[in-house]
Amino acid sequence: MSEIINGYKRYLDEPNTIDYRARVYYKYFKIDTNNSFTNRLIRVYIPSTYDFHNPSHRFKVIYMFDGKNLFDDYTSFVGEWCIDESIETMIEQKLNDGYIVVGVDAPETDIDRSLEMSPTGIKRNKKCPPHGDGYAHKLGKFVVNVVKPDIDKTFFTIPGHSGVGGSSMGGLMAFYMAAEYKIEFKFCLSFSPAFFLFKWDNFKAYLDRTIDDKMPRTYFYIGGQGFERIFVETTLRVYNYLIDKGYSHDHIKLIYDSDKEHNEKAWREYFPKMLLRID
Repeated sequence: MSEIINGYKRYLDEPNTIDYRARVYYKYFKIDTNNSFTNRLIRVYIPSTYDFHNPSHRFKVIYMFDGKNLFDDYTSFVGEWCIDESIETMIEQKLNDGYIVVGVDAPETDIDRSLEMSPTGIKRNKKCPPHGDGYAHKLGKFVVNVVKPDIDKTFFTIPGHSGVGGSSMGGLMAFYMAAEYKIEFKFCLSFSPAFFLFKWDNFKAYLDRTIDDKMPRTYFYIGGQGFERIFVETTLRVYNYLIDKGYSHDHIKLIYDSDKEHNEKAWREYFPKMLLRID
């Protein structure tokens, strides 16, 4: 097993909290964006079931945002998702065969992160800065046209079986990707999506323009404590909008836990539960 694969280097920084059974690789890409963070790190988790000598054994891929927070406490802002531990435990319990998870790092400032994950042309609520126009289309094109083809070329992926996921702004971006790139993604894991940032009439107009009968399977999660409560109403609105469009409750699923706050601890608890719904 090589430590470098098509420019992806194995992540070996010490200390780290990456599961001993797994491997994480990383590679820098240039991204066309409206902020100064044009050199973007991509992190790739490879499950223990991955055999570098067996190209016939292929894996589904999940593209997730805020890559720093997925695998390692030492790179995370406020704690990691434990994506690697969750999948390795599921493999050990024979609940699935593993996934490749691709983490896309966000810009280093909150303003740039917020605008990069916001759809263009949707007015924000007055109490929700920043008020510049979003440019999620650039991040979307970067993932679909640059990162995804490189991942499919480098690793043993299953064509046509990719998903997208994230939380908060990343949850909003995951939903945006599912809505805009219905052919490329088969499922969406949208944790605590930041729909509340936008005026509902404007966001509904966006949905009217974008949503059709080909929406990928989508799983929403929201909690009910502290800051997380602000996410509840608008997530319910989007969920009900999709149900009213004719999607079944199995195709569009909502999980609500009234005891959970807005943090990685909550999201890492429900991540494997969502994976079980995919398999």
